[in-house]
Amino acid sequence: MQGKDKLEKFIIENREAFDASEPKEDNWTRIESQLNFEAQPVSKPNVGWYWKAAVFLLLGAVGYLLVDRYEVQPTNDLEASNVEKFQELETFYTSLIANKKERLESELDSEVATVNLKVEMQELDDIYADLKELFLESQPSEQVMERLIHLLRQKLRVMDGQLEILEREKLPESMQEELMDSSI
Repeated sequence: MQGKDKLEKFIIENREAFDASEPKEDNWTRIESQLNFEAQPVSKPNVGWYWKAAVFLLLGAVGYLLVDRYEVQPTNDLEASNVEKFQELETFYTSLIANKKERLESELDSEVATVNLKVEMQELDDIYADLKELFLESQPSEQVMERLIHLLRQKLRVMDGQLEILEREKLPESMQEELMDSSI
């Protein structure tokens, strides 16, 4: 701080001498030569390409919106159609499964067979419920619908297999042996 005060005092005392003196012409030429200052014309930035880029972006955005608008509509119709078709098929297969389940419950005596059947049916039901939720909420596509129908058919096959076993057990032993020989 003290050095600054001395400088200010010196400038104030010698102000008239500073105002009266002019720098030598030689000093300015030396400074200019050290700067390598060449007089270059200042060019204005070319704003034409800004406009071209803006038009390109605008056309791209409009094109995207038009394509998006016209592609979404058929997809929604297809998805709605898939959901309706699935609901009809689900109703059909669910009624078949309910009938076979009723038959099985009335004919099954063995507790082990009942438990095994229930475990297998529960596994299929769990997979079916997860896939159905995916189908109805976010992906009502043809492939997911086919997987759901496949699971319903698998449940029917399991029940049919169990009913076939029960029917074989009701047959006389001689017929059971014939069936076993023919299946080998």
